[in-house]
Amino acid sequence: MNIHQTTSAIPQKNSISSNDKISSLSNVQKLSVDNIRDLRQHFEQGTSPLRSVLGEDQHQTMMVAMYEGTEKLLNQNVSEFAVLEYLEGLKLTAKELRQHGISGEQFRSTLLEHSVSTVRELVRSS
Repeated sequence: MNIHQTTSAIPQKNSISSNDKISSLSNVQKLSVDNIRDLRQHFEQGTSPLRSVLGEDQHQTMMVAMYEGTEKLLNQNVSEFAVLEYLEGLKLTAKELRQHGISGEQFRSTLLEHSVSTVRELVRSS
């Protein structure tokens, strides 16, 4: 029994060329004021329940860090997904600091330092 191998005339849709991958990765647009405004609103709404966990002062510090960080990301070539990751990381870091009993000035300085370094890394890697 002979089996003859034939090639399909149907193009493979699931094969993506490296040029397509590069162009889709480089298709990151600058964050606009509208993008930042929407991200900030969602962050504020999503962190309301954390107010009771963090305490009013620590929650305010987290909000300040978010506003300062997103301000620095405005008009940068950073994806919205990366900004969302930054914001989620900010919430997690704030919760972890509070769980470790850190509050007051130490909480403020640690969270703001974390935010600044994360934003710097986002901008650098974009």
